[in-house]
Amino acid sequence: MTDLATAAGRSRDVSATLDWLSVVFGAPLSVEAVSAHRRGPAAALIAALAEDADCAPGIARMRNALDRGDDDEAGAARLNRAYRLAFEGLGGPRTVPLCESAYRGASRRLFQAPTAELEALLAESGISMPADVRLPADHLAIELALTALLVATGSPEAKEMIRRLAAWIPSFAAECTEVDEDGFWAGAAGVLNALIAHEARAIQANG
Repeated sequence: MTDLATAAGRSRDVSATLDWLSVVFGAPLSVEAVSAHRRGPAAALIAALAEDADCAPGIARMRNALDRGDDDEAGAARLNRAYRLAFEGLGGPRTVPLCESAYRGASRRLFQAPTAELEALLAESGISMPADVRLPADHLAIELALTALLVATGSPEAKEMIRRLAAWIPSFAAECTEVDEDGFWAGAAGVLNALIAHEARAIQANG
């Protein structure tokens, strides 16, 4: 991934991209979200990411899934079915877990050590989840939202979260590529994998 003008500018862009991906993986897309990805602010972010060589393949898959010629309501229904097949159990054994616990150890069990670790990190950061959010603390959407905040505020903990994500996102992205035939979330996982890999390399190079 190419640097974005200045370190501060790059940090803002990394934070914004992580925050966007947190929403993408947090729940099926609403009709309004599909519209935003086709014509609104999310479309502008996608266009910017398409200019980066590492992110371009994932963005191309996302755009292909978005641009099927259906209206926003039909597009949302189609993409939501793909989300539920990929992440919510409708795909049976092909379901891709969205929680870090499933990628630590061989059991693929949820609510393991990463859940407690992320709960502690959230508490240390002074972050409490809204009452209507019923996701485990090591859910991808929460980890990305936390990382986006840490990057935006320049917290030293941002590096640890990037390293943490780099340990399991490649496996997650590979599974998404296998399962998501529609391509939107497989593409988003590819963008995420490219972004995290770039940031992890930068941390390793700069210490």
